[in-house]
Amino acid sequence: MKIKKAKILLAGTLLGAVLLVSGCGSSLDDQFVFGKNRIHCDNQTITVSTPFELVSNGKQVDLGDRAASVVKAEGHNNHLQILVTGAKTAPDMNETLLVSEAQDILKSNPALTHLTSDTQSVKIGSLDGKKLTFTFTETGNGRSTDLTVEEYIFTEKQTVWRVIYQYRTGDSIGKALAERVSGKIALGSEF
Repeated sequence: MKIKKAKILLAGTLLGAVLLVSGCGSSLDDQFVFGKNRIHCDNQTITVSTPFELVSNGKQVDLGDRAASVVKAEGHNNHLQILVTGAKTAPDMNETLLVSEAQDILKSNPALTHLTSDTQSVKIGSLDGKKLTFTFTETGNGRSTDLTVEEYIFTEKQTVWRVIYQYRTGDSIGKALAERVSGKIALGSEF
């Protein structure tokens, strides 16, 4: 009986040591598979870092029509949502209008309270762009949720891009995922 208890104790100790050394899945890399998705619009391509696949029109965004004049891609998990849009520039579709529209839509939404916003100039590769950061409380169906949104808007040649990252403000994993991938946008195809 003593030998059996000793073997069980030894097995438990070894298992504990293995779990301790392996980190028990505590890092983001242990929990999520990070990769890159290429999004095409008007024969332009951007590459976005993500912890999941982005989908457009029911298929992986990488497989999308390179010449499409408009693209809308989305992906999410329980912690983070990423939205990417691209559109051929036009008088009613340009970077300045999208920046203004993003702010106006949130300010005019009666379901949002405690709205704060910040706008910064950023570089996406060699291009100038804007980074918009919003925090707010969204109320719907009797529930309130604090959200953080980071949005990058920039124009490459004749395509205006919008890349949005959204997570629940109090979600530490969502925040860590956003910090890991937000703004990691490359011009062209990158692997």
